[in-house]
Amino acid sequence: MVAGQQDRGTGGGAPTWGVVMTACEPAALVVTNVRWHLATGAAVVFVFLDDPDDPVAADLGGILGCRVQLCDDSYWAGHRPQRGRPLSQMRRQTINANAAQATCDTDWLFHIDADEFIWQDQELRTELATLTKGDTEVNLPALERLFPDARRQTHLFEGAFRASADLPQADAEQAYGAQAAFMKRGQYSHGAGKSGVPVGQGLRLGVHNAMVQVADRWRRAPKHVSTTARLLHFDGLTPLHWAMKFLRYRMTPPDVQSTILQPHRAAQIDWMVTRSDTLMEACRAHAELFDLTPKRRAQLQAFDLLREIPFDPQAILGAEMPDVSPEAFDADLIARNPWIREVMPAQD
Repeated sequence: MVAGQQDRGTGGGAPTWGVVMTACEPAALVVTNVRWHLATGAAVVFVFLDDPDDPVAADLGGILGCRVQLCDDSYWAGHRPQRGRPLSQMRRQTINANAAQATCDTDWLFHIDADEFIWQDQELRTELATLTKGDTEVNLPALERLFPDARRQTHLFEGAFRASADLPQADAEQAYGAQAAFMKRGQYSHGAGKSGVPVGQGLRLGVHNAMVQVADRWRRAPKHVSTTARLLHFDGLTPLHWAMKFLRYRMTPPDVQSTILQPHRAAQIDWMVTRSDTLMEACRAHAELFDLTPKRRAQLQAFDLLREIPFDPQAILGAEMPDVSPEAFDADLIARNPWIREVMPAQD
């Protein structure tokens, strides 16, 4: 088994925990995520399918411990009778996470994305057992995947990870080079991590943080930063996946973009857009951002920000592991999103 993930049962009277996500991704990613968490300690995984016609529903339906919700018109009519499906992805995620909490029978529930995996250095449930205050969220610090340098991907999850950090500006420029302007807390995506809450204790799950009601106002819940578990974030499983992500952001309404994109993220996307007339150009730009070159390795190691974590779902899932080759993943992406070939031709 993968080092650090042995003996992740749910017995012994320790608190149980589950995971909730809103997903619209290739089947291999969603299935791997669900099976990974169930195999490493989660008692339940809730999957809200943003596309109610997503074919992955059939695959998930056969997984014991996975609860699937199709987010169709009737679902949104039940949660937002007057307004229906929100335009904002973050709003949809928040509604779904708390809908799961309302029906959840575990002690804790963690809100993550399909491209995020909980890694336990020690058993998460043991740490949860020490937390007695019912108004406290557990924060999972984020680690962001970097790609192997100068060679073709062989599977979706290879690479090393960059830790989150609050560095002074001068140190950030030393650690991250020219990309420092595209980062917040040392991450291209989010440095906030993700959160879990004790179920049924009045906390409301958000995308990154939880809220608690104080008098008649909702405020940030007290936070406990996990000492045993971290969040491995694969911000783009392949260069094509990353290209589609930044294009989708740019195709959302401007008012939604201004809500969901922080300045560092908007700067990344602007930089990518100007360098991505073709997929080949986008892949070169992606490599400039994400490849773990010798220089980047040395910069991160100088600030103790590089984490060599042996994340290997195949070792945990065995025969239940779907095809996680980049070729199969990208083929699924294109089948789901044929528009990408019109927006971004393959060749220069």
